[in-house]
Formats: sequence, C-alpha cells, structure tokens
Amino acid sequence: MRTKARKNRLTRRAVLAARPREKEYVVWDGTLAHFGLRVQPTGSRSFVVQVRVHGRMRKFTLGRFPDMGVTQAKEEAAALLARIWSGEAIVPTRKVKPPLFRDFAAYYRQRKKHVFKPSTLKAHDIYMRNRILPTFGRMRLDTIDHVRVSRWFDAASAEKPGAANRSFEILRTMLRTAREWGELGSDVPDACAHIAMNPKRSVARHLNKEELARLGQVLDTRRAQRPWPVAALRLLMLTGARVSEILNLRWEEIGELTDEGTSARLADSKTGPRTLWLGPQARQIIASLPRRGNDPRVFPNRLTSARLYTFWTGVRDKAKLSGVRIHDLRHSFASQGIMNSVGLPTVGRLLGHRRRDTTAIYAHFDDAALQSAADQAASVIAQAMRFTETAVPLSADADPNRDPQSPNRATDASSLPASVELREPLGFRI
Repeated sequence: MRTKARKNRLTRRAVLAARPREKEYVVWDGTLAHFGLRVQPTGSRSFVVQVRVHGRMRKFTLGRFPDMGVTQAKEEAAALLARIWSGEAIVPTRKVKPPLFRDFAAYYRQRKKHVFKPSTLKAHDIYMRNRILPTFGRMRLDTIDHVRVSRWFDAASAEKPGAANRSFEILRTMLRTAREWGELGSDVPDACAHIAMNPKRSVARHLNKEELARLGQVLDTRRAQRPWPVAALRLLMLTGARVSEILNLRWEEIGELTDEGTSARLADSKTGPRTLWLGPQARQIIASLPRRGNDPRVFPNRLTSARLYTFWTGVRDKAKLSGVRIHDLRHSFASQGIMNSVGLPTVGRLLGHRRRDTTAIYAHFDDAALQSAADQAASVIAQAMRFTETAVPLSADADPNRDPQSPNRATDASSLPASVELREPLGFRI
C-alpha cells in the first residue's frame, strides 16, 4: 500500500531557505492551514494568516522574521484562527504606507532649511539632485533596502569615492530621521547598516618655516596693489580661522585692541558662536584696516570667497607651493601650535572644533611635542644627577638580590671600569 506523502512543515530552516523573487509569494505551512510565510522582493520575511471571513478573503500579518520566531508565530496563528472561527469580528489593521522618498526629501528639507547653514543646505541640494533622488526618489521609504543601497554605493564609489561617502551620509541621516519622525516603522530593517564607507584620502598639509617665508615674501610684494586679500590671508595664517569667519568678521565682534592682542566673539560660525583669539600680530593687521563709513564688516563685500581663492592661486604659484589649498593655512596654524607643545584640546578650542575627533588628525604632531617635552624634562633631571651615558656593566648571572654592602662587592675605584668616574655625593637640585 502506498503511504501518504509527508506534509511540508514550516520550520526555521525553511524560512531561511526562502529566497526573494521578482514578486511577493507565500510559503504555506503543511500542518496548520491558512498559516504561512510571506517573502517580499526586498528579502523581508513575515508570518501571515490568510483566511476567508464572511465570504471575503482577509490577510493578517503576525510579525516579521527573525523578530518573531516560527514557534511563536504558529501559536499566535492558531489563537487568531480560533477567535475567527468562534465568530469574533476581527478586522486586519490597515498599515499606513510610508511616503515616497522624494516626498519625504521635500518635507525633510523644509524642516531643516532653518537649521542648516547656507553652505550646508547648498551642498545637500546638490547631492540630492545629482546622486540620491535619481536612484531612490520614486521608491517608498520601506522599500529602500540594504541590497539597493549597497549596489548604489558601490557604483558611486567606483566613480567618485569621496562624493559617494558624502551622499551615503546624507541618505543614512535622512532614513534615521524618517524613523525618528514616525515616517518609517521600527520593524523595517536599517538599509544602511554594515556598509563601510570608502577610506578618506588625507589631503591636509602644513607649511614648514621655509615655505612660510616664501609665502610671506610674495604677500609683501602684493600688499600695495591688493591690500584687502593680503590682509585676509595673513589673518588666516595667524589665527587658524576659516575663510568665512574672516571675510564675515564684524567690527562689533572685536574686543579692545591692545598690545598683547585681543579676541573676537563670533556670533556665528560653522560650529555656532565661538571666540576667535587674535595675537599681537593679528591685532596690528586689524588696526591697519580702515573703516568704511557705516559698514559693519571688517572686509568689503566685494571680497568674496571666490575672489580670495582666485587671488590665493596666484600667490601660491608664485611662492612655489603647488597643490597647497587655502584651508591648509588653518592646518599650518594648528600644526605649529602642537609642535610648540600646545595640547590637542587647546588647539581644538582655538580652531573652533566641536568634536575632539576633528582635532585628532594632528595627533602625530602632538606625539612629537610630548617626546620633546619628555626629552627636556629628562635632560634637566639627568644633568642634576650628573648622569653619564656609560653605566657599570652587569654580568648575565648577576644576582639582583645581592646586598650592595656585601664584602664580596668591590667598592674601590680600581674595581670599576676606567670609563666610570667617581663623584662626590650630590644634593638633588632641579
């Protein structure tokens, strides 16, 4: 007699083996009718109950795998079917579909436009228009999955790794914000998880003393014809400020100009309000600049960042500093401070860094400063102790527990090597 075929049972192994297809499909359990696993094209798996209620087919979603296990899902499915068959009126909860990404992007920008700096908002719009919306604009937020984001990021990285990193950061922040604002359910997997960004290419450079001298000579030759851009570049070198902080500096923000220097309380900067410290040399430059009627700005409006960059290019080439960016003047200020024993936290405050990680790029300079400080301290102690580099050699079998006053230990000068000089007891002075 032919035995009956064994019914397929929905197990964890079967759930893991279910692969996504072009269209959504359901893997039904052979031991509990109306209970199955729904597999979506995105790879998302969820347990469902599909049963006819009062002549109408209804589908109930129990939970998403692996947040809900197979055993728990089957128990809840059996309980739900019992309630339905007992005559209880159960209506499936209608899930509100998340918006299209392009619609959320417009809403996101509307709420963030007063929070972002103008330059940040401009960069955001460029990346959205050129790199993010063409791929994800017509997709619903919950359909943006890890597979699609990975493919998009890999293709963008092959073209421009830096731009791919920035675009990915914007997308990741927006999806995280959508979850916080309730536009994306917490049950939807994080599409940006476990994606490693491209390693950043180090472009920071600092000028040594010879390069600074050449740059200073070129600026001296241009001072008579172009006093404003020369003054701006000199202040960038002497303060470590950002270009926007110098060009937007206002007279009312600057404190009293003294011989020791002063400070400027910037009402706004990239990281918010901060203090810009001005040494004696920077004070002299500011004191030499004329005030132009009722204009509150130190530098004229016509000196834009674009024109200053153009002027910098000519100065840089004349000083034979090919490839040096105007932002490297800020790096030079920081590196000179650290190499002269200024600590990383202090340099971070001088530069207006919000996070300590930003200042960490100068850590190698800080190590050199610490080594120099350690050498100086050790030199003072060694000189006070009359320490000599030549020490008494020890044999390999020397007993470290041997009493130094033991009769077996030679204490006269003839027993010591000729290179070791006996000295009188020293009073410790530092």
